[in-house]
Amino acid sequence: MSETRPYPENWEARVPLFQEESAGTPFVADWSLLLPAGLEYSGLKYTLKSGLQVHIEKSGEGKAFFVEIRLRCGAVAPCSRCLKETPLEITGSFRYFYTPSAAEEGQNADEMTVAYQRDAVEIDLSEQIWESLVLSLPEKVLCRDDCAGLCPRCGADLNLGDCGCPRSGSDPRLQVLKDILPSVSEE
Repeated sequence: MSETRPYPENWEARVPLFQEESAGTPFVADWSLLLPAGLEYSGLKYTLKSGLQVHIEKSGEGKAFFVEIRLRCGAVAPCSRCLKETPLEITGSFRYFYTPSAAEEGQNADEMTVAYQRDAVEIDLSEQIWESLVLSLPEKVLCRDDCAGLCPRCGADLNLGDCGCPRSGSDPRLQVLKDILPSVSEE
């Protein structure tokens, strides 16, 4: 049975567990990782425009340590209101705690605690980097804060001007409330 990898196959983001020559000094690495052309998340389709720039810093001594992951990449996604392609700068910073066994060390396992094999000599950060990228994606993309969106009747882009469709009329989804509360006006 093959292992399912949520991150791209070509990623190599490995960190040595021990480095004798620099005891007490954090291990630092910078990578430029290739990204897939597109990513669909939370109902939005992101076109990833550049490689993923990753900076990591491993700190702490012994078998339990922290890894801070900072990442940056460019992307394009449709505006949630008017569907205009919108350029994005995706950035994120996340901190993970690594331990050979969260249960053995008395730690409460959570989403920021990562267990690794006791006999490992290096760890692969690819899964946590991918997770950090996905968590850094915006839930809602707007081309600008005051985007007027599309006309619900004709689909015209209201950022370009008024389309001429009448704005009166109630939202049919609110008819149930209108029936329950007939004395309340829409204004």
